[in-house]
Amino acid sequence: MNTFKISHFVLVILMVLAIGITLSEPLRVEANHRDRYGRLIASTRGRKGWSRTSAAMTCDKSPRVCRLKGSLGRACCRKRCVDLRTNKLNCGRCGKSCQYSEICCNGYCVNPMFDKRHCGGCFKKCNKGRSCAYGMCSYA
Repeated sequence: MNTFKISHFVLVILMVLAIGITLSEPLRVEANHRDRYGRLIASTRGRKGWSRTSAAMTCDKSPRVCRLKGSLGRACCRKRCVDLRTNKLNCGRCGKSCQYSEICCNGYCVNPMFDKRHCGGCFKKCNKGRSCAYGMCSYA
């Protein structure tokens, strides 16, 4: 019984130390900048030490930023650039969410588990006369 209490105590101490060490380390972000369009530019280090830049497009100042090359989409919904053809939270128009089991294919919410035209994913059609069940054509 004493061995169990001692091992339990040691385990609790180790967990407290692990949590303390995790919380004490600072987050490492090299640089965050905003360009003239309001995009957040984050610089990170690549494998060989060179600097790589990635942009998270925001359209809070100008919706035209969504039409730039490299944008996530051409539409501005809630100050973010989104693709209305594939975004599950903005499918076809801003604010139109697909249900849990649905995905957004070309601006329409579809259920890939049972839709013959989108069986298992967008535009994966089942052959003529075949049905879609559980995301597979002609299951069982």
